[in-house]
Amino acid sequence: MAGLVVFDLDGTLIDSAADIAAAVNRMRTSFGFPELPVPDIVAMTGNGVVSLVTRALAGTGGDIAEGVKRQRRFYAEHLVDSTSLYPGVAEGLAAMKAAGTRLVVFTNKPTPHAENILKTLGAAELLDIIWGGDSGFPLKPEPDALLEAQKRFAVPTAQCWMLGDNYTDLEAGRRAGFRRGLASWGFGVPGSTCGGYGSKPFDLRISATFTPAAALVLSSSSIHGRLPGNISFSTAGRSSSAPCASTKTLVFIPAGMSMVCGIICVIL
Repeated sequence: MAGLVVFDLDGTLIDSAADIAAAVNRMRTSFGFPELPVPDIVAMTGNGVVSLVTRALAGTGGDIAEGVKRQRRFYAEHLVDSTSLYPGVAEGLAAMKAAGTRLVVFTNKPTPHAENILKTLGAAELLDIIWGGDSGFPLKPEPDALLEAQKRFAVPTAQCWMLGDNYTDLEAGRRAGFRRGLASWGFGVPGSTCGGYGSKPFDLRISATFTPAAALVLSSSSIHGRLPGNISFSTAGRSSSAPCASTKTLVFIPAGMSMVCGIICVIL
């Protein structure tokens, strides 16, 4: 079914943590500061390069503006040394495209960097638009880019999704009126349990990898129904007092096995 999905990039479609961390540490050592552990740097991502560098140089006295310049240069030289698509992304995007879904990436990265990475990894041709932080839109959580994509493709709001791993992605989706899918394999911060900006930070948690099944769930106008290949999914009720009472989780189970997961049961 036709629809629109706006994707975050880092931590959603691509695992870029190692390359981002390497650039940050090259920037720090260029000032004479010691390297930081990769998990610490990953925890600083999600709000753009200025925020990343500000956090990475906190307490050092390092010049932020110069740090941003160095970070951008170092990262541009090593965009895809270790970066890769998450498992299932290529197949999932292809399935969504085949279903007629409009596919847009909106990332904090400069557009040329995003395009370079996605072309190198073979995913760019599956996307309708790749917008970076230099595309003229405010960064997430502002919803401007999402709303422009919806307007451009004339997709009803009920068929629009935002998929990301960080609270900024989810909040941008909320402000745009889109349904929101949490890429729980990513390295962002989705917000506290039913926290963040609202009592319902996301509509669907994908608790595995980006697979064709998950892609087709997102490309439909409803998350209730039946997937190709006899893959079924259904929701089980939760009390209104339970955390995230209206949130649904998609869990993938190996062939021949079944599991009652409390929110959704999926049998492959």
